[in-house]
Amino acid sequence: MELTMIQSEREEEKTDEKSLSQFADAFAACAGKIIPNTGWVTYVVGPGLRIKHFLSCETNGAERADYEFNFAHLDPLSPMHCIARQRFVACLHDELSTHSPDHLAYRQYFMQPHRIVDALEIILRSESGICVGISLIRHHHAPEFSALEKRQADALRGLGDFILSRLLPTRLAGVDFICERFPAVTPREAALMQLVLMGLSNKQICRELSISLPTVKSHLLNIFRKANVHSRTELIARILC
Repeated sequence: MELTMIQSEREEEKTDEKSLSQFADAFAACAGKIIPNTGWVTYVVGPGLRIKHFLSCETNGAERADYEFNFAHLDPLSPMHCIARQRFVACLHDELSTHSPDHLAYRQYFMQPHRIVDALEIILRSESGICVGISLIRHHHAPEFSALEKRQADALRGLGDFILSRLLPTRLAGVDFICERFPAVTPREAALMQLVLMGLSNKQICRELSISLPTVKSHLLNIFRKANVHSRTELIARILC
């Protein structure tokens, strides 16, 4: 019986993975028709808000391998940085700092050798907590992504969140899952944790749960204590781990 359940779960994971890959490919292709680019990469966000694995790659294989093994930790558009700052659409040229040694190294040793001009990151989030990243890339003599294209990407992101939430089951990080993973939290706190995972601000959580801002803050303090974390970023990482 137990073996059958394990096999069933593995089959569901394979189905989810295939659905994710097909969805990410279709989304990137659609985005490319609206926002011109010279390549794109899609990936799943895993524990610790790091790239769990890549889904597809429409760019130079050597470039992706160099990024994955040598420069991912320096990327200003890494999912850890984007999600922590609540920036679910971000341009590389906006995030690069001339004062950061890591950013200077990223530009000099990764961007310049691969002739990367700019990148536009789109982080999609399902209601179940699954996060998929799409990196649209521009090389050579292409211009940087414009403010208009960034707004277009944000509009696409809203649609992507909606589709992703209905494409996959909510079992991975639904309220029941959170209550099981964190036995000390109440169902109300679990509902709030799910909204944090979806990227909602405190004011948005107020409206969603019809509670006051002080109540949200009080719940968050209780949740942080019970989950043994000190920030939203740590909480999201604990839920996804």
